[in-house]
Amino acid sequence: MQTILQDLRYAVRQLWKSPGFTLAAVITLTIGIGANTAIFSSMDAVVLRPLAVPQMDRVVTVGEDGQEGGGGYLRTALGNYADWVRQSHSYEDLSVLTSRDMSLTGAGDAAHVRAALNSANFFTVLRAQPFLGRVFSDAECRPGSDSVAVLNYGFWQQRFAADPAVLGRKIELNDRIYTVVGVMPRSVQYPSEVDIFLPLAPTPQQLGDRTSRDYLVNGRLRPGVTVAQAQAEMRIISDRLAKAYPATNLGHGVQVETLLAGINGPLTPLYYKLVMGATLFVLLVVCANVANLQFARGIARRPEIAMRSALGASHWRIVRQLLTENILLGLLGAAGGVGFAAVYLHFTLIAMPERIARYMAGWSNIKLSGHALLFSLSLALGSGLAAGLLPAIEALRVNLVDQLKAGSRGNTGVARSRRLRSIFAVAQISLAVALVIGAALMSKGMWSLLHQADGYQTGKVLTFHVTLPQARYDTAQKQAAWYNASLDKLRALPGVTSAEISTALPYSNDEWTQDLEIENRPMAPGKIQNSLRVLASDGLFRALPVPIVAGRSLSRSDALDSTPVAVVSRKFVAQYFPGEDPVGRRIRMGKPHDGQTPWLTIVGVSSEVSFSLWDEGPQPTVYTSAAQFPPLDATYAITTAGDPVALAPAARKALASLDPTLPLDTVESYKQLVNDSLVGLEYAAVMLVIDALIALLLAAIGIFAVMANQVGERTREIGVRLAMGARREDVLGMILSRASRLTGIGVGVGLVLAFALAHGVANLLRGVRPDDPVVFTGITTAIVAIALVASWIPARRAARIDPMVALRDE
Repeated sequence: MQTILQDLRYAVRQLWKSPGFTLAAVITLTIGIGANTAIFSSMDAVVLRPLAVPQMDRVVTVGEDGQEGGGGYLRTALGNYADWVRQSHSYEDLSVLTSRDMSLTGAGDAAHVRAALNSANFFTVLRAQPFLGRVFSDAECRPGSDSVAVLNYGFWQQRFAADPAVLGRKIELNDRIYTVVGVMPRSVQYPSEVDIFLPLAPTPQQLGDRTSRDYLVNGRLRPGVTVAQAQAEMRIISDRLAKAYPATNLGHGVQVETLLAGINGPLTPLYYKLVMGATLFVLLVVCANVANLQFARGIARRPEIAMRSALGASHWRIVRQLLTENILLGLLGAAGGVGFAAVYLHFTLIAMPERIARYMAGWSNIKLSGHALLFSLSLALGSGLAAGLLPAIEALRVNLVDQLKAGSRGNTGVARSRRLRSIFAVAQISLAVALVIGAALMSKGMWSLLHQADGYQTGKVLTFHVTLPQARYDTAQKQAAWYNASLDKLRALPGVTSAEISTALPYSNDEWTQDLEIENRPMAPGKIQNSLRVLASDGLFRALPVPIVAGRSLSRSDALDSTPVAVVSRKFVAQYFPGEDPVGRRIRMGKPHDGQTPWLTIVGVSSEVSFSLWDEGPQPTVYTSAAQFPPLDATYAITTAGDPVALAPAARKALASLDPTLPLDTVESYKQLVNDSLVGLEYAAVMLVIDALIALLLAAIGIFAVMANQVGERTREIGVRLAMGARREDVLGMILSRASRLTGIGVGVGLVLAFALAHGVANLLRGVRPDDPVVFTGITTAIVAIALVASWIPARRAARIDPMVALRDE
């Protein structure tokens, strides 16, 4: 311990004697360690541990193949869930949940809320205890007894100002009174978008329904049961149900996945892994930069090391001392990195819109946790060793006789040290090339996605969502009357050129898939036939615009009491009526064989529309009239010649005159609506760009340092060359030639890494070419130019060396 303390004291003195080196090394390490700590903190909260659920690896989501609902969670029918409970043995418990948009009144201004209707054992499966009050019981999950509510922690804070007296308070949801009995803790953020938990009280008819696949099932595995074993059992049960109920279950398998996999989905972990990998690349560039500084410093310390060796110090003792200095540098960088990470996370949190953050489980838990601090400490130790080990070993390679000669300036090992510094400079350039190209490709792909919807004049359209309370709008006539009256009010506003409703807008990611039946074309058992379904007002095709290529569009004559009609997309025709004229044919959407859904007569064919930013292309789509099938919730699209957001107050006032209790949810421009879907991708792209710029800056500094040190080491040689008649242009060319070789090797290695990274980006983003010639050529040219500019300053200094001064100094 005494020896370690002695090493630390000596390391502090050595670093204090070289303030320029110490400051440069600590700043670069602060950036590298701080960025990695911040990204890891975010990844830890969102991807690795988004929920404080005990033994979360034992909690699973069980759903039917391909039946994804909101949030990407697997869904099933309530009748199938009831059979799973009776027939399965892999689970301690199976809970069920569905979500519903509701209007909250009686607690300030009317507001739209997201409610989860769940079984009482949902909280047992998650091992979740209330923060205040209690959760509801099985007895309260029965029709007529289900008038209690449990609040989400964030909703309780925002809507009720974290008032502990909220327990026992009456609130009104969709014109029904509920009593608040509890508040969940902050750690319960599943499903992440839920504001209120309500008892699920299904009727016997609902319990037998096998067609409405709107329910999310969670289970906790029994001790010793694996996910694979549960999957095997559910496959047997699924086959059994398919034989018993072929009309509804044939062709539908069952998938069991961990809760963490269901929460994260396929893209979020990929984004974080990409950003985390890029940020670790930056740390490698930082270590290479510090190592280069250490090589240069090591040459100056050769006499000191020679003296210590002559006095009896062992090689291990000297290496340990030098590594202590580097680890101390790493710890100083980690200390600064923690502060850097705190600022980084602060801006990350405030930059994320609240309406988006609520859909990301664990986002509000992002902080510098103990795991993050331990990670930062590990990075500090690793960085100290990575940046200091080779320079420390190289520093031992001294010739004691040469170094101890009075006035000696022996260059023993300088060539070897120069090679190692060149290798580190090449590594910095190659990593920078890969990062910059990867960031450019991701930014280009994101820019393309952001502007996909520009053809729909997104900057001139105001959008908002309205949900009609079913208790008051309990008939199709009342619902249709609301939409007719509300559209008339909005169309009469000054500056409005059109006002329409739809259940989905292009690129809004609100697509809705339904089963499809074609008249006189029976389906084979087990075959699944479906299409996107969009309910729209009659003027939506003109407002967007979406051209009609055959037949007619929806019209005002398509009313509740008229023949139900549909307009289908060209992709629908190509898939279901190839080579035929579909106009006049009849289809039926919804639950198969229930005899209640009406036949729709196809009256027109529209051009293609993509409703998802992530699909490879447009999907088969059926448009039906919102006047004939009025939805309980819809998105309004109001086109204006001016600023659409400025129209929001007038729109609120117009609709409040019809029903003051109806809230307008997510009032924003259509452009912002599309951008909201890309916030996660935008976050990843921005982080990647920041990492790339840092790496590029450090690479430029690295090549500058190598060339500057080379000029310093070769001052005498350059002086001799000039004294012997060499032109200054020759000296300039000699230094730049060396820099060009290093840059060329670095760029070549970097391009290989960039191709690998580009394929990863192309898998994440539709439309990204992994061999994009513009990006690869442009970025390569720019990096070569930056590296040569960084080399120009020391090369120019070398060309200006006075040969007499150089030789006199020797």
